[in-house]
Amino acid sequence: MMGDQLSVVTGKWRHRLVVTTALSVLAMPIISNAAVASEEVPADVSVADASGELAQASETHSFDIAPQMLADALVLFGQQAGVQVSADGDMVRDVQTSGVSGDYRTEDALKRLLAGTGLNYLIAANGAITITGSVQSSASDGDVLAPVMVEANAIDDDHAGAADRASSIYVTQKDLERRNPQDIKQVFAGQSEVSVGGSLPMNQKVFVNGVEETNLAVSIDGARQSNRIFHHSGTNLIDPSLFKAARVDPGVAPADAGPGALGGSIVYETVDAKDMLEPGQNLGGFVKGSFDTNSGTFANDLSSYGRAGNLELLGYFKWAKGDDFEDGANKQMHGTGTDMRSGLLKTAYEANGHRFELSGEQVTDDARRPRRANMQSSSGDVSERIYDMQRRNFVANYAQPDADGLFDPKASVSFSNSTLFAPVNDAASTGETENFFVKLENDFNLSENDTITAGVDFFDDVVTYTDTTLDNDEHARNFGVYGQARLQPLDPLRVSFGLRGDANSFEGVDGSEFEQEGVSGNASVAYDVTDFLTLNAGYSNAWGGVKVTQSYHLYSPDYSAGLKPARAENYVAGADFHHDGFTFGGGVFRGVFENVRNTTSSSLTNMDDFETRGFNLRAGYDWRNGFATVSYTDSEITVNGSLPETYDAQYLGAPLGRILALEAAHTIEDYNLTFGGTVDAAFKNTDTEEAGGKALPAYEVVNLYTEYRPDAAKFLTVRLEVNNVFDEEYSERGTYGQDYDSVAPLREPGRSFLLQAKATF
Repeated sequence: MMGDQLSVVTGKWRHRLVVTTALSVLAMPIISNAAVASEEVPADVSVADASGELAQASETHSFDIAPQMLADALVLFGQQAGVQVSADGDMVRDVQTSGVSGDYRTEDALKRLLAGTGLNYLIAANGAITITGSVQSSASDGDVLAPVMVEANAIDDDHAGAADRASSIYVTQKDLERRNPQDIKQVFAGQSEVSVGGSLPMNQKVFVNGVEETNLAVSIDGARQSNRIFHHSGTNLIDPSLFKAARVDPGVAPADAGPGALGGSIVYETVDAKDMLEPGQNLGGFVKGSFDTNSGTFANDLSSYGRAGNLELLGYFKWAKGDDFEDGANKQMHGTGTDMRSGLLKTAYEANGHRFELSGEQVTDDARRPRRANMQSSSGDVSERIYDMQRRNFVANYAQPDADGLFDPKASVSFSNSTLFAPVNDAASTGETENFFVKLENDFNLSENDTITAGVDFFDDVVTYTDTTLDNDEHARNFGVYGQARLQPLDPLRVSFGLRGDANSFEGVDGSEFEQEGVSGNASVAYDVTDFLTLNAGYSNAWGGVKVTQSYHLYSPDYSAGLKPARAENYVAGADFHHDGFTFGGGVFRGVFENVRNTTSSSLTNMDDFETRGFNLRAGYDWRNGFATVSYTDSEITVNGSLPETYDAQYLGAPLGRILALEAAHTIEDYNLTFGGTVDAAFKNTDTEEAGGKALPAYEVVNLYTEYRPDAAKFLTVRLEVNNVFDEEYSERGTYGQDYDSVAPLREPGRSFLLQAKATF
């Protein structure tokens, strides 16, 4: 294998990079395309000009390096410190640094630059610096590094590599660029553990190992999302066009994931200006346009971003408009047209080790939909009505990116709001959820590998239903205190354990009040048996309190049956193997949930117990210019001890059964051409048949794409997608109603071609 071979462990955030010698930074422009194409990598290429006497590590210099990719930051570091810096291209590829700003000794500045990356350094007798994967302080000239195994971050995650991340599912910025997601379903394309039901952004729901997302702690840029509105719509209306990352913690979530993490957590992050700007660039932007042939949908994206001194600013707007699409049988799916607008405004100020961020995001969908927006028709009713849905998200964040000692604080204040206007019985009606969330925490960095996170959080949720005669609401508040320890007591062993206590208050429509307190705990362990085999296991006992219900069922103010706080137990265990570009892994999971509000009926006190269990398998291979991965998940859900129909499991989970997903891509460097695709398949599931309905049918869907960047106009990227290549007639497995004779479920689009052009300046 070449020294620049990148091996990615599917389903893990940490990227394991096999280092065979101290090679040059991959991003250096003096490495020619010819050398790369012929697999000849120079043995030593400097980041900075080494002419003259090199500065020593004890000298003080003024540094001004913004958060960015580490490869680019090392170039600036070498220039500002006047030293020669070398690193293996694989070792720093995709690694993000928080930067360094201020007057520091060279070595102290380097430590700050590498903080949180898992990387270290070697200083030769002449002052030259080599980035390594093991702690070393000095070496004689000409020393060659022995092979080492490095764990590094691809994007920001202060706790990457911790034991509680061992089974996490990561979607990186490069994944998103490759998948080009138009909705949340495509964000998780190629990953069988995460399923998304529904064929429209406004009715889509995310399921993790069969558990519906309202039973997970979901956040966007740190803002807690709690958006139960209507069981015929989705939960979180999301435009992923400017996401830079997503992370899913299935089953066992750490204490700092937030309140209500019964079945794990989902973390979404939007891009910052610093993520979009090239090194040395202070102003940029892009214009993107696309056309989908199936629905005749035009979409336009416009963004501008820049920085001036310590200030960053990013603005983004998207508009999409189109008609109803046709399914794989060339049947028009009524009420599936596109009328969507989204925007993001984000600013940040960073100076003297302090970073302040403000962001505002809004997504609106106001097209006409089927009367029940998550199905094509029910009992022959094919009428349509307005579904005007909107989600807003406002966040203020504070952090000290360079902090690496006992004082490493973070603070977040957010407000999120979702509204749905959908006339009921021809009368104006509106459902609304509002969530105010505050989180204050500190990382006590005991050492490079040992951290204790402690903090407090608070939320205030209100859900409201109004029409011509009613104005009802439910109100829930929660105060939590938590601590999570992430330690490495032995070199091959990582442990994570935490506790949180919550005090929850609930007020119903009729003024009924419920007060309760609970404690949650979790523990995870990861053990590196060898350099290529890791075993992991985790357990959590999570207390969820009482959550507000969906707004469109607030017309029956009867709480006489009482409410109980939800609680869940989760068990996970697995293994990961990686060697010479090959990866294999798998795991088992089980979740037992009690007293979860499932108000799909008129009763506001209906609570259900449910259980999910199953296993995941995955395999992959990475080569120099491409990769291929395949994953398989087999899950089962029972509700109150029995196999459920999809109606009974709506706010609990979904009978997903056996799911297969494949993703592959390859780049031909000489032609600036990338091509790839995904395969999504589901096997027939008879669980719903045993529950009294119809079996869920099998399907296989192939999606392909190619992307080209011409040499004569490298600012331009042209992309062609062929989705549902073989015109499969199907509904994604998590889509509601497929097991009922009286329901015509919404089908996914049939074969469609998407042509897209993006110009970056």
